[in-house]
Formats: sequence, structure tokens, C-alpha cells
Amino acid sequence: MEFIRWCSILDRQNKRYLDKKLAPFGLNSSQHMYLIRVCREPGITQDSLFSRFYIHPSNITRALAALEQGGFLRKELHPQDRRTCRLYPTERGREVYQQILDICDSWEAMVMEGLPQEEREHLEKLLQRLGRRAVALLEQQEKERETT
Repeated sequence: MEFIRWCSILDRQNKRYLDKKLAPFGLNSSQHMYLIRVCREPGITQDSLFSRFYIHPSNITRALAALEQGGFLRKELHPQDRRTCRLYPTERGREVYQQILDICDSWEAMVMEGLPQEEREHLEKLLQRLGRRAVALLEQQEKERETT
């Protein structure tokens, strides 16, 4: 239970910090990662975000709608598939992009302070493995439920 407890604590503190630092831009901790991805990959499809973030599609759709309404990104219908949207950063989105990265980097540096680089890299690899394992387990459980 300690593992789950500390993951939860870290997640809550991360969200608190990001919500506070992103508020002046009109953003929050549940939106920034989508804007970062759209700025890094202009034209990315909305559907591809579902498989990258392992978040329910309705939550992603809500976050993207808020980003579009806030003037951070725009949607265009995909020319080959009119049911799919491509996402592009607006001027406002590009303007805050680097500041968002700086905020994230600053928080990560503060939290990781005192950990040697080797331990940081090892921790990141372990978290990736655990995250992928968690996703795979839940996807398998959902498939099993669908077949029963």
C-alpha cells in the first residue's frame, strides 16, 4: 500500500503545483500535456492522443475543447477522413509553450533535487515499466469482461 500511497501523494502535489503555475495562462494540470504534444507535433490527430495518454476519450475531448475555447489550439478536419480532426497550436499556444516546458522542468528539478542522474534515469525507466504494465493489465481485464 505504501507504493500506491506515495504515487497518489506525488500525483496530487504535481497537480497542485502545475495548477498554481499554469493559472495565469488560463490553463490547468489536466490540459498542459495536450498543448505540449500539439506544439511538438502540429497536425496530430485527436484520436492518436487517446493511445498516447491512456486517458478516457471524453476527458481528452473536454480538455481539447477548453484549449480550443481558450485560443491555444485549433482543430481542422482531416482531409482524407472527415470524421477525424487534426490539431494545431495557435499563436497563443506557441507563445506559452516554452513557458509551460520551463514550469514542468522547474518542478521536476525541485522534486528530483539530490537524486544523482543515474538514479533519476533508473526511476524514469521503472515508472515507464510500471505504467505500461498497469495499462496492459487493465486492457486485458477489459477484454476478458467483453468476452464473458
